Order: sequence, then C-alpha cells, then structure tokens
Amino acid sequence: MLAELRAVGSAALQLPNALLRQGCESRHAVAVGNTRYPVVLVHGYAGSESVWEAVRCALAAAGFGHIVSLNYNSFATDPVEVSATVRQLALRAVEATGTGGVHLVGHSLGGIIVRHAITSNASLAGLAATAVTIASPHRGAPLARIAPGRCAHIMQSGGASSRAHEKAMRQVRWLAYYSDGDRVVPTISARMDDARYGATNLLIPGCGHLTICRDARLVRSLVSELIRTETTTAPSVLAQALDPVAA
Repeated sequence: MLAELRAVGSAALQLPNALLRQGCESRHAVAVGNTRYPVVLVHGYAGSESVWEAVRCALAAAGFGHIVSLNYNSFATDPVEVSATVRQLALRAVEATGTGGVHLVGHSLGGIIVRHAITSNASLAGLAATAVTIASPHRGAPLARIAPGRCAHIMQSGGASSRAHEKAMRQVRWLAYYSDGDRVVPTISARMDDARYGATNLLIPGCGHLTICRDARLVRSLVSELIRTETTTAPSVLAQALDPVAA
C-alpha cells in the first residue's frame, strides 16, 4: 500500500508535464555493438516514460542496447496518432539495428496502443518478436468512463483489434502481465484470453496498477522472457498454467 501511495504521488508530480506535452516524442538509449533486438516502451494513461526506469536499467544490464521510450500526451493526443508513432519507432529501430525483429512493451493504455499498432499493420506484425502488455485493460476499465481525452475512450472497451492480420498476429509472441492487487484494471480485463493471440498470461501477485512496472519480479521476468524469445522458439516455461510468477 505504501509503495502504491508513493507511486500515486510521483504520478501526480508528473501530471503538469503530461498535460503540457505536445504530440509524441521519444527517448533513445543506444549502445555500440548491440546485437539484441531493440525494445520500444509505451507508458500508460497520464503517465510518462519515467515509469520504465527499473525496466530500462535491467534491459541495459542484460545487453539490450537499443531502447526507445515513447512520451505522449494521453489527454490531448489521438490514440491513432500514438499507434502510428509506435509503428514508426519500431520500424526505424529495426532498420537501425539490422536485427530483423523488435520487442514492444506497453503499460496500461500503452499495452492497448501496442496491440493496435501490431494488429493494424502487417509489416509490424511480421517484425514484432514479442508484444508485452502490463496491466492493460483489454476488456475495458471502469474508471475510464470518467477520464478525459480520446485515449480514455479506447480504454472503456479495450479498443478494437483489426481482424485483417490475424495470421501475422499469431507469429508474434504475446505476453500479458497482470496482478490480483490491481484496483484499476481487473484481472479478467488485463489477461489476454482471446485465442487469436495465443498469449501467455503472467501473474505478478499483490501489485498495484502503478507499482507493477517497478516490481522486481516483473522486471526479472520481462527481461528473461525477451531473451527467451530471441534464443528459442519453444513455448515459455512460464506458461499460463504456471501462474503466478515466483518471487
């Protein structure tokens, strides 16, 4: 509870900048000699790229040398524009690294944006190695009904996925992290149980909606799973039947 209160306080301090931010911008961390796939990180509603601090540090330590963090104004920006920016950043990252694949990770609304970016574009669907959603309202979030902005609208129902690229969607490895302690996005909404995705659902017990991205269990699991995608085509040992993720 204390950690969640601190996270709420931190988010409140960042709110003025989130309201004033214009359009989309990105932060790039690039290391020389990187051979791993690039990673694109997309924050959630009323958030900022600072939510990824722990994840970025762990990824860099594990050898991920090309990390892109997207910043956008979730109150004023059209989600279609954000989705298009994610696609552009991902395709440019693949071109810059020459690795042939990219990992996309989104928290809350960011996960919905990632899902839409992939399902609406065959080119990205063919390059996305792993698509990760963290506490994302795939079936909607009750609080979204009173939240302002067009991005909030897609959280009410979880957004619509295009059916045009379902075959390509199955080439992507989908992971959906969720928590039984999340009071913003219910478990049933944060899980990806739609068979079209073939997703692996991973439980991080006892986390709040704002603290899950900083939780050491999620960070360790996320880094491990991205490496697993690149090193094997076998199903993850952290399959749905093995929930929850061990501490």
